[in-house]
Amino acid sequence: MRLYAGLILFACFIGWALYRLLVKRDLGAHKIHLQVGLCFMSAWALIYWFLLS
Repeated sequence: MRLYAGLILFACFIGWALYRLLVKRDLGAHKIHLQVGLCFMSAWALIYWFLLS
C-alpha cells in the first residue's frame, strides 16, 4: 500500500492541475502551487527510484 501512496498523490496533483487548466482556466494564477507540487512529486520520484533500483 505504501508503494501506491506516491502514485495516488501524483494522480491527485495531475487531476488538480487539469481541473485548474481546463475547467477554471486560472492555472497561471496558481504558479507557486504548481511549482511546489512539481518539486514535491520530483522528490517522491527520486525516492521511488532509489528504493526500487
